[in-house]
Amino acid sequence: MRELTRAEIDDLLGTQTVGRLGLYDDERRRAYVVPVAHIYRDGAIYLHSAPGAKLRLAARQARGICYEVDEVTGESQWKSAVAWGHFDEIRDPDQRRHVLESFGSRLMRGPLRTRQNVGRGGMIGAGETVFRLVLDEVTGRCDGEA
Repeated sequence: MRELTRAEIDDLLGTQTVGRLGLYDDERRRAYVVPVAHIYRDGAIYLHSAPGAKLRLAARQARGICYEVDEVTGESQWKSAVAWGHFDEIRDPDQRRHVLESFGSRLMRGPLRTRQNVGRGGMIGAGETVFRLVLDEVTGRCDGEA
């Protein structure tokens, strides 16, 4: 195995579209890990969520949130990056819309697909919280060949 460079980690975060958000549920005293779609840009991971455990825990935890992404092409051909960061809700309507539009057709295949007319005052993202994970620390490894 070898360590990934920061440029390789940025590339991995930018090319993969799904990662795992790791949070700690202090009320239940257990880890909570969930796969999520993301957009990576400007050193931050952008996400959106309807109300629920993921959003409640992320907002409450605020700092030390973990995110993992990987690319596996075979048993001995893989790359993985782990990042830690802090929760930052996107409240500005124009910035929210821009982030949601960045998900493109991926967003329309999910639970928001019935909310149409992005950019025309439509309902896409209604009830969703848009947030970013501002990265404080990243690390990555690969099988040495990747």
